[in-house]
Amino acid sequence: MKEMFSAVSLVLYFLIGVISLAMAYKSLFSEKFLPFHEKASGKQWDELEGPLKLVITSLMRLGGLGFLSISILLIAGPIVNYFNPNIFYKFLIPGIALLYCTGLFLNNYILFKKTKARTPWKGSLYAAMAILAGMIISLFGDS
Repeated sequence: MKEMFSAVSLVLYFLIGVISLAMAYKSLFSEKFLPFHEKASGKQWDELEGPLKLVITSLMRLGGLGFLSISILLIAGPIVNYFNPNIFYKFLIPGIALLYCTGLFLNNYILFKKTKARTPWKGSLYAAMAILAGMIISLFGDS
């Protein structure tokens, strides 16, 4: 039974890790901001000046590095914890990911409320909830 709890939390972490990896790729290699950014700003990408475009793509890449960090933590962390059980790995690693996803949710939700742009606030909320669920479930697991 304890192995089942561990497996469920591993699956949740892996799922969010893979989604974060996809978002990292999208953010790191994007040449412009996302469609909801255009809607929120009220400007099309082509309307922006060159230096502002550089600032925006730089910030997108920083966000992409955050997604990449979270994906590495959520994919590799539980594997490390499986082979070397440690309470630090078990809760701090998903805790860091939970912090990032909660911040992402809050920022996307505030942007949605202020601009009515269709931001991915629900997706980031679901990711935070899945990580929290994994942490709670892992309380009952053996590793």
